Amino acid sequence: MLTIDNGGRKMDEVEIRTATTADLGGAVACMREVLDRDMGGYNERWHQDIDDLATTYLDAPRAALFVAVENERVLATTAVRPCHLASPPNPEWLSARYNRPEACQLVRVWVRPEARRRGLARRLVAEATVWATEIGEYDTVYLHTDAGVPGAEAFWRSMPTVEVLDTRPDPYNTVHFEIDVPKIGARLPVAAAERR
Repeated sequence: MLTIDNGGRKMDEVEIRTATTADLGGAVACMREVLDRDMGGYNERWHQDIDDLATTYLDAPRAALFVAVENERVLATTAVRPCHLASPPNPEWLSARYNRPEACQLVRVWVRPEARRRGLARRLVAEATVWATEIGEYDTVYLHTDAGVPGAEAFWRSMPTVEVLDTRPDPYNTVHFEIDVPKIGARLPVAAAERR
């Protein structure tokens, strides 16, 4: 699918879509590749949703998985799910702020190394935010990132986000953000903006 972005430039022929059962194998492969390459590998405590994407994102209410697909290969993922922050390791006030029905968590914004710098993560975040606020009926989109992963912190700071808490130095280099939902609408790729 060829689309034109807000600046009139041609974008990759990559389809951004809500995942189906047929996409799950490719999504898991993409996620595991990024985990192994960039994050030190799979950790059951943090990544167990990857073991059953269908139950976590396709079958669960108010949850969704999104994929970027080119030539039937999943190049990137992101997901939305209800927010359930544990305390500890998160401060109690942070868990209380986001563990409510109106808040969701944006997770698994991961792009295969060879597909980076093509705008896929931005497009996925836009698509997921539209879904979260319009279909999921959330009013708050929370996320955290491991600032130790090359490019992760810079990416989120380049997006319409508001920093909520920087817990560094902690063992995970965690920075917590909220998507500035009103501002992201002005920066959506054309395809997502047209559905609004």
